Amino acid sequence: MSFITLNVENIPSTIDVLPSSLDARPGTDLWRKPPSIDVSNIPAAYKRIPAKDFKRARVTVTAKWSRQYDQGGLVFFLPGWPERKVWVKTGIEFVDGQPCVSVVGGRDDASDWSLIPSNSDSADADTVTIELEREGVDDKGNGSSLWVYKVEKGNRIAIRELTWAFKEEELEGEIGVGIYAARPTKIPDEHEGGESLTVNFTNFEAVP
Repeated sequence: MSFITLNVENIPSTIDVLPSSLDARPGTDLWRKPPSIDVSNIPAAYKRIPAKDFKRARVTVTAKWSRQYDQGGLVFFLPGWPERKVWVKTGIEFVDGQPCVSVVGGRDDASDWSLIPSNSDSADADTVTIELEREGVDDKGNGSSLWVYKVEKGNRIAIRELTWAFKEEELEGEIGVGIYAARPTKIPDEHEGGESLTVNFTNFEAVP
């Protein structure tokens, strides 16, 4: 299955193999904050899957994080993207000098943001394995949420439940799931284009 690229330099818009890294220039982000902030210029690569068939996705992400809000990980576009900007992103985000695991859910009018510490082993704090999984519907009709897990030493740690991701109206059409990078912070008087952040990815999988 082919992958679609967004804002990725020197790579075709459709590729057969997911890139092992993405470069994000300063000023790139996927974020919405009323009343006036709505940014969606991240470099990303993703594949389309029928929404009703999606089961889970996983990737390991690492980088030399240094600037406030440097980030990269999994991105999940709900049906209607890009005209309808509803999405989830999760991975490492560098905040106040520390790599954290972040989850952001973007709806039609706003987005929210949560943080937890990265891996407990400080030697591996710059690297995280993150997983998205669709919860099954039980015999009472409960579900189906999108769960976000941090995977550490083979154990999955639940860090977020998004109950709205698989509402009935969201099951029509295709979702996009893949990898992204972002460097929102610009340094004053930085040279044109600025210093890019290179985010590396391994062991990506998406199970329809």
